[in-house]
Amino acid sequence: MGSYGEYCPIAVGAEFFGDRWTPLVLRELIVGCSGFNEIHRGLPKMSRSLLSQRLRVLERRGLVERNSHGPGRSVEYVLTPAGKDLEPIIWQLGHWAARWAFGEPADEVLDAAWLAWRLHQHVDAGRLPQTRTVVELDLSGPGAGRAWLVLDRGGSTACLVDPGYDVDLAVLGDNREMHRWLLGRTTWRDVIASGVVRMVGPSRHVRAFPTWFDNSLFGADFGKATRTSHAPAHTGTR
Repeated sequence: MGSYGEYCPIAVGAEFFGDRWTPLVLRELIVGCSGFNEIHRGLPKMSRSLLSQRLRVLERRGLVERNSHGPGRSVEYVLTPAGKDLEPIIWQLGHWAARWAFGEPADEVLDAAWLAWRLHQHVDAGRLPQTRTVVELDLSGPGAGRAWLVLDRGGSTACLVDPGYDVDLAVLGDNREMHRWLLGRTTWRDVIASGVVRMVGPSRHVRAFPTWFDNSLFGADFGKATRTSHAPAHTGTR
């Protein structure tokens, strides 16, 4: 991205921040992703070559630091102090969109794999069962797919291939409603009452499942503002 040619902090800030995909790369780093593959799992529609390019640009701009642990070892990407200072801006952008520009999810933005990855990022570890718990997601409709959540207080993950553990709880049903719930547009009570999602497993897990995740980040913003004809409407979640 070139210079705007203005002596203005907003213009200069936009030069650092305004490239396509850059805010989402920063989002993944802010929520704790550090390895290249890990970052890419949160951005499945971004090409790997473009992600590599964006990370190099962020490094040159002093927002990201690349740490190599030696030949053949993994590379770690971490935010610099300047990069960390962008965190409130990233979240405020999301809050603004939730109030003014965030509609119902269109078919093309629904993705069961993306949902599983986000769920694992939203785990509230302190509310998980004491022992490892495996949840199978079998979701239908646009963007349908199967995925597994391996939930553990010591660290959880999302898998697109059966991890080989016994399944403790199965969540079956509509991919769209699961996206709406995760983003805070509907309540778990309403999801279950609608009949489009059902769970199979011990009653203690069925009752506790929605409490294992924190989906409150943007939920409070919906309905706070009335969209006007001057505010853009958009249905995407990325």
